[in-house]
This record gives sequence, structure tokens and C-alpha cells, in this order.
Amino acid sequence: MSNTSPFSILRLRFLIVNSFTSFNLMIGVLSLIVASTGHKALAAWGLLLCVLLDSCDGSLARHWHVTSEFGAQLDSLADMTSFIIASVALTYYWAQPSTPFPLLLLICGLYTLAGAFRLARFNSSPEDRHFFQGIPSTGGAALLAANYLAAPPPSTYGVITLVGLLTVLMVSTLPYPKLTTLRRCPVWVWLAILIGAFANTQITVWFVSAGYIGLGPAIWLYRISRLNRNRRPSA
Repeated sequence: MSNTSPFSILRLRFLIVNSFTSFNLMIGVLSLIVASTGHKALAAWGLLLCVLLDSCDGSLARHWHVTSEFGAQLDSLADMTSFIIASVALTYYWAQPSTPFPLLLLICGLYTLAGAFRLARFNSSPEDRHFFQGIPSTGGAALLAANYLAAPPPSTYGVITLVGLLTVLMVSTLPYPKLTTLRRCPVWVWLAILIGAFANTQITVWFVSAGYIGLGPAIWLYRISRLNRNRRPSA
């Protein structure tokens, strides 16, 4: 007979889920530090690892039914640290050499505010199981990190343009699909991305980034057109 009580199993699951969140926060801080020491590629890989950890803790929490207010607050703190502040650090040290200092400070400050507003709105709004309202902070961090790691990376003004666009999209109300929805993409889409990554990583990253950014406006336009069709009086 097992001596493990259901209560102990629940506590273990709670600990595992919050461990993922805690590592997300810790690696976000470390990414910020290593970016400031010139190891920007390592910082970018750290951001991608944070994205993976964030995906794991959310999926496990829902699967094991161990969601809690404590976990939600810790997750929000981790997201702000890893996907906003650490992303701003990567942006700053990436674009610093050839970008006017006032412009760089402005774009980093606006991105930080947009990320905070985005997370606050997410925490206070009713949950939508399939779509985010505005581009998620995880998606923004993943785009920044992936575009840095694509060789050679875009110009510094390209970075500023990307960060400025993400700033606007985070505070927008455009619908962006959640990971569970994206997983339903046809197999050929994932195969095309995989083949493209082997053929030319840089171009593939740019195409995937543009495609993901364009999803929000495309879904919004589709909804508007469908709504207009439904409003038309029948003949």
C-alpha cells in the first residue's frame, strides 16, 4: 500500500509548477546580467529558455489543476522580469553602439510601460482559452531573442523598429492565438519552418516573425469581415 497521500501529491505538483516559474524568474535576471557584460547571445538563449519554462508551468498547472493566486502572482512577476526587463536589457545592449541615446532610452522605456500595462490587463481581464488580447510578452521576448540569434542580425534601426512595433502590439486589443491554438496548425506548416531553418535560418526567422506579428491584424480583419457578412440583410 502506498503511503503517499493525495494531499502530498498535490503539494508536490504545486512545488514542481512553481519551481518552473521560479527558474523562469531567476534565468530572466541572469540574462539581464550577462547582457550587460557583453554576452548578448547567451542572454538571448536565456530568454528562449524562459519562454519554454513559462509554457511548461502554465501547461502543468492546468493539467494538474494546481492553479492558485500565489502561482498567478509569481508568474506575473517572472513574466515582468524575464520577458519585459530582460528583453529591454537585450534591446539596449544590442542597439546601443549606433542608436542615438535619447531614442534608445525612449523605446526601452515605452516597451517597459507597454509590457507592464499588458500584464496588468491580462491579470484583470476574463480569461480567453484560445486568444490573447494583444501580442503576449512571451511572444515579444521570443521574437527579440530569435532575431538576435539569427546570423547576421538586423541593423540596430531594424531592432528599434521591431521593438517599437511590439510595444504598440502589446497594448493593442488585437487577437493573438495561444500556444494551444497554434499547435493546431497543419503539419505542413511546421515542416516548412523546420526545412527553412535548415536551409536559411536568418530568412526563416524573419518570415516566422513577420507571420506571427501579422496574425493579430489578420484575425481581426477576418472577424470584422465575418461580422459584416452576418449583418447583411438576406435577399
